[in-house]
Amino acid sequence: AVMKIGPAHEELLARLAYAEGRSTGFPDDARVYQGIAWGVMNRVRLGEISAAARRQYGNGVAGVVFQPHQFNPAVSLRSPFSKDFLCPQDATRWRLAVDAAGTALRGQDNPLIQTPWEQRNGRSLVVNFYYPQSSQARGPLAPWEGSRALRFIGDPSASSGLPPAERIRFYRLAQPPGNSSAP
Repeated sequence: AVMKIGPAHEELLARLAYAEGRSTGFPDDARVYQGIAWGVMNRVRLGEISAAARRQYGNGVAGVVFQPHQFNPAVSLRSPFSKDFLCPQDATRWRLAVDAAGTALRGQDNPLIQTPWEQRNGRSLVVNFYYPQSSQARGPLAPWEGSRALRFIGDPSASSGLPPAERIRFYRLAQPPGNSSAP
């Protein structure tokens, strides 16, 4: 039997945060890595309680990271940032990504848990994010801006540890995912 060995969850999440963080245009902002890591883990945690979320976002950290058409800067071979995912070069930025991954994996004090449903369930519905100043951005607003399924959350509070919307625009699901085992 062949045993498949891949990177640990923390390393995989850190690699994604590193590559995506570089693509935002703000690779020296620790808040950018935090925001990306929390967004990924929000998808993972929703998938733990909802088959619909698992189908849409993937199952577990690896499933979310490698879900097709989700993290273009990091995993698309056409992206100039995919090399950053495979081989992080900058030690200082890598440390920011590793720290962000560890924090989000532990799941304590998620700054994106705000609504009553999120507080009751200990999970955030903020699952989409967009980098308006990325070299790969198609414009200042995400293609899904104005969608009925997602709501732009506005600027995170200064105390949240997250970047302002000019760096990352965060979007919350308008409704909890279907067939959720949460109340």
